[in-house]
Amino acid sequence: MNTENIFGCLYNSLFTYRLSALIKRVPLISSQNQLGHSFQQILQILLSPKFFPIGIQIRAGDGTMIQTKNSLNEKEILEKFDNFFICSQQIINRNKKLLYELNQIPIIFLLSDDIQIRQAALKRWKFSLECFQSLENKCQTNNSDLNILANSNPVFHIRYTTNHILAFQLGIFDSFLFSLCEQHLITTSSGFGRLAAFVSLKQQNIYSLFHHEQPSCQNQSVPLAIAGYYWSGI
Repeated sequence: MNTENIFGCLYNSLFTYRLSALIKRVPLISSQNQLGHSFQQILQILLSPKFFPIGIQIRAGDGTMIQTKNSLNEKEILEKFDNFFICSQQIINRNKKLLYELNQIPIIFLLSDDIQIRQAALKRWKFSLECFQSLENKCQTNNSDLNILANSNPVFHIRYTTNHILAFQLGIFDSFLFSLCEQHLITTSSGFGRLAAFVSLKQQNIYSLFHHEQPSCQNQSVPLAIAGYYWSGI
């Protein structure tokens, strides 16, 4: 063990579900909204070698979990958090040659406590399951579009639900899915994204962004060891 993997190894040993245990739970958690992807579909796609997954975690605040209406329309919602999506596109553009050589398709796994952010992104850039089912990676994707992979059900938060066990299981499952991504973009003020990105043990820099920040990923990444020092007390 070293500074790059010690905390991640300990976390994975103590807290992360074994894949067999996750598989047992996934079929029981169905998507109630056809707009998004089911948890089972997300797990299968993230585990597929056909894709290069980039994880985006947007923390909008606890208030978004209990409010029923948003004063912003879908266009305004995406503009508010456009730095996350622009950054992910920049990462894809920088890795085009590598992705071509590996014959991998970039996808964006989007996590957010705000259901309306996920719904707005899915309506504009939803990843097609036809692409996933294609046997020869012959996906008709547009280089200017993002392939968004996300569940469109409301988030269960332990503070705002009576089913605390289910909320905990879903939170751990989301964390596990996020850790499967090769690259991570997280909200600076959120601990959920930090932990999942750090314990993933991916040897890629982590991008930490604020809302309304300059939409660029240039020189804003943090090495894994430094992320552990600042965010995990190591």
